Amino acid sequence: DSNPDRELDLVAARHLVREALGQLSKEQREPIEIAYFEGLTQSEIATRLETPLGTIKTRMRQGMIRLRETMMPLRTEESSR
Repeated sequence: DSNPDRELDLVAARHLVREALGQLSKEQREPIEIAYFEGLTQSEIATRLETPLGTIKTRMRQGMIRLRETMMPLRTEESSR
């Protein structure tokens, strides 16, 4: 049931996400990665990073906005290849 086109799409998507994450500041990237890869809540992330919850929420929100903005042109570039 392996679909080569789908597998290529997944590889391209992973590449886009990695590239976009790399453009975030450490302060924005770190809590997003912890939430996604470890499944921690914002409260748990704040505790782990010893950072106020409001700061974590702001960094994550700003990071997600920046990810969206960064990935739009990358998606367009990938689809034109």
